[in-house]
Amino acid sequence: MFKKSLLLLLALLLLFLGGCAEFSGASAGKIIPPSNPVSPLGGKWSVLQELDSNGSSGRGAAQQWVGSDVQFATDAVSFGGQVWANPTYKIKRVKADDYLLTKYIAPAGISGPIFQKVDVITVYAAGNYLGEFMKLDDVETIFFVHNKALLLKKVADQADSTLNAANTNARNLSEDSREGSSGVLLGLRTPSASGYTYQTLWIAVEQKQLKPLLASEQIFFPRTSGFWELSVRNLPTAIGPGNLMTARNVTAKAPDLKKGEEESDAVAEVEIGTERETETETGKQTYPDSAERVINYIGNDYVAIEKREVAYNHLQVFPVDKISSSAGIKVSDLLGVKGLNAYLNAREQATATLKEKGISATNQDVSEEDFGLIRKNGRWSLVGRIHYQKGGDFQETDFDLKMIPPTNLIFYDTLVLSWYKIKDRVPDALDAFTSPNQDIALVKTKNKLTIYPVGTENLGETPLAELDLPEGATVIMAEWATGSYVDSWEKSFLAYGAQALASGSVRIRIQTVAH
Repeated sequence: MFKKSLLLLLALLLLFLGGCAEFSGASAGKIIPPSNPVSPLGGKWSVLQELDSNGSSGRGAAQQWVGSDVQFATDAVSFGGQVWANPTYKIKRVKADDYLLTKYIAPAGISGPIFQKVDVITVYAAGNYLGEFMKLDDVETIFFVHNKALLLKKVADQADSTLNAANTNARNLSEDSREGSSGVLLGLRTPSASGYTYQTLWIAVEQKQLKPLLASEQIFFPRTSGFWELSVRNLPTAIGPGNLMTARNVTAKAPDLKKGEEESDAVAEVEIGTERETETETGKQTYPDSAERVINYIGNDYVAIEKREVAYNHLQVFPVDKISSSAGIKVSDLLGVKGLNAYLNAREQATATLKEKGISATNQDVSEEDFGLIRKNGRWSLVGRIHYQKGGDFQETDFDLKMIPPTNLIFYDTLVLSWYKIKDRVPDALDAFTSPNQDIALVKTKNKLTIYPVGTENLGETPLAELDLPEGATVIMAEWATGSYVDSWEKSFLAYGAQALASGSVRIRIQTVAH
C-alpha cells in the first residue's frame, strides 16, 4: 500500500513539473536573445526595380541599381559596391500606406499589405544612417536610400561568403560612396522697401565639418541643362510695386538692358495695364503689368508664385521655360486627372465650409490655375485658393490638396527627422530641411538659420553654425548635392560669382559655434 502511494505521488509530481515546463515555454512575456546575433534582414537581396512617385518602375538612368545586390551577414552589410562593418538596427511598426506617403510613393502602386502595419528597419554603421527597409513580407522589401526607393527580392537566406572576407577592409560610411559630403543651394526671399529681394546661399559639409559658406544675389539653381539664374528686378508701377523676372542659363551671355529706355518703356506699359515679353537666346523676360509677382517656390523646372493684384492675390505655377507667360499651368496639366480630382474635391469641401459661415460669393476658377506650394511642418504642400467677398471686402482662403507633389515638381523634400522632435528641441522652429545623406539639418526660426549635424534620429547636440537672417526672410528653394557633386556645384557657384559669406555681412551674419 505504501509503495502504491509513493508511486502515485511521484507520478503527480512529474505531471506538475511537466506542466510548469510547458507553461514556461509558452510564455510571451519574456524575450530570450539568440545565442548568435542575427540580422533582421539576413541574406542576399536583389534590386528588382526603382519605384517612382506612382509606385511603378522608373526609367532611364534611374534604373542603374537594377540587378545589384544588397547583402546582410552577422557583422557586415554591403550595397553599392561598399561594405560596412558591425551594422546596428532599429525596428519600428508603422502603417504601410501612411509611411509610403511620407516617402512620396503612392501606396496604390505597391503590392502587399499596404493597409496593415509592417516593420521598418533602419540600418546604421558607426552611428551613421545607411538606409531604411520596409518589409512587405519575407521575400520582398522596399529599400529607401540616397533619395531612391528600391524594390528588393530575397534570393538567398545567406550572404555570399565573400562578404565576410570583404568585411576586413570595410570602410565607414563617411568614407564611402557618400564621401561624407553634402551641400545645399538655399534660396531666400527677403522683404525690402521696393518689394522683395532674392539671394542664394551655399551650405556644405565634408566629414561633418562645415565648409566656407557662399552667397550671391538672385537665385542660382540646377537644371538638367546646367545651372540657371532666376533674377527679379523690382520696378515701380502706377498703382504699386511691380517686377521684371528673367530666367537664363548662366553659361549664356546675360541680356544687356538699356536702363533709361528699357525701364521707362516697361513702366509706361504698366500704366496702361499691358504686359510685354521678350525672348532672347539666353532666356525669357517678363515686363510687369499692374501686379507684383512674389516667388514662393523654385525647383529644377517650375516656379510657384503669388500674383498680387488690386483686388485679389492669385497663386500660379509656371514652367521655368515659359516664365514669360501671363497664364499659369493648369492643375490637370501638371498633376494629371487624379490631381485635378483632388483639387476639385478639396475646393468643393472648402467652399462648403465657407457656405456654413454664411459666405456664398466665391469665385469659380474655371482656369484651374489658382494653386501653388507652401511650406508646412518642414515639407512642401500643394494648396489651392478660393476668393470671396465678405462685407464688401475681397478676401481669400487656401485649402490643402491632400496629395503628394509629383517628383517632376519637387525632386527631394524628405525630412528625415520627426518634425515633432525638431520642435521639441527648437520650440520656435518654423521650417527645417535635412540632407539626403542625413548628415546635416537646417532649422529656421523667425530670424535665424541654424546648421546642425544629424545624430541617430535627432539633431546633434552642438550646432555647426548659426546665421542671423533679416526679418521676414523665407526659404523658397533647397536643392541638394551629395558625394562628388558637392565639389562640382561649389565650383560652379564660385564661377557664377558667389562670394564667401563673411562675418558681419549686412544682410546675413554667420557665427561659427565653437566645439
